Amino acid sequence: MSEITIYSFDKCPFAQRTRMVLIEKDLPFELVEIDVYNKPDWFSSVSPYGKVPVLSHEGNTLYESAIINEYLEEAFPEIQLMPNDHFQRAKARIWIDYCSNRYLPACSQLMRDRNNPEKQEKNLENLGEIFLFMERECFEKNNGGVFWMGENITLVDLHFAPFFERFGAYENLFGAQWPEECKNIKSWWSAMQERKSYQNTFLPLASHIETYTGMMQRFA
Repeated sequence: MSEITIYSFDKCPFAQRTRMVLIEKDLPFELVEIDVYNKPDWFSSVSPYGKVPVLSHEGNTLYESAIINEYLEEAFPEIQLMPNDHFQRAKARIWIDYCSNRYLPACSQLMRDRNNPEKQEKNLENLGEIFLFMERECFEKNNGGVFWMGENITLVDLHFAPFFERFGAYENLFGAQWPEECKNIKSWWSAMQERKSYQNTFLPLASHIETYTGMMQRFA
């Protein structure tokens, strides 16, 4: 097997989910940590966007975590992280898109509107509705499996997991809460925290609070 190198930053959720994919697939890799706040000059030759993660494999480099993860799924199919059924694979991609274009923007809005109580109240309501939608449209319809697509872990779970890890910071800093009705999502999150891929990549809550506090200070 050709050597895989992943350029990462331990506080980056996007890099974390690619590291989780590598661990779930039991793929050996070299980890190169990049301080994204003090990037070495040579990193621009590896990452045209100047972002992590970046994957190097067989002399080629890829960036953007969702695309890297799809590549790993296709290049190393021995341990599958997507459903076999074409329709279910399409549904998985819908949920990956939902994370990127619905869930994450709703969380980010909490930071942008932190000094506007009226907007923040609406943001918190919107985030609660997003949780209820995921509970209703995914976990109540996946035939009782604990993971996003049913009984087996997929790229969808790994796409969401790093951002659920950081939800405690949203709760601490902005008063965000999971709706009580989301019992299946809570069961999913408990199962995810037992995975080796999560246990080998997570950071404590205090680290995330410090990160978001620093971001708010930099962009005040």
